[in-house]
Amino acid sequence: MGSSVCTSLVELAELGRLSRSMKKLEKDLKNTDKYQNEAYNDKLKKSNERTLALVKVGMDIVVAVGLLQLAPKKVTPRVTGDFGFVSSLISCYQLLPSSSKSKTN
Repeated sequence: MGSSVCTSLVELAELGRLSRSMKKLEKDLKNTDKYQNEAYNDKLKKSNERTLALVKVGMDIVVAVGLLQLAPKKVTPRVTGDFGFVSSLISCYQLLPSSSKSKTN
């Protein structure tokens, strides 16, 4: 549980850092389409990955609370199982290879 809490703090800090750098890049690309910029798209992709990781860590924290029975009335075994299942699905999704666009010249 401690590891999940620390990971969530790291993910929040990284999301904040990415958000600041994306806003700075948006200011630089004010009169152009920001989605055509490769650097902006890379930062957006990283931001989406970090957000998904943060959601997964949040679910892992709920699972840990359920397994440790810190809130037995709120986090029942059914809730623990459901959150654990969804967390596992997210982990499987994160292990899938990313789709790479083929560049033709």
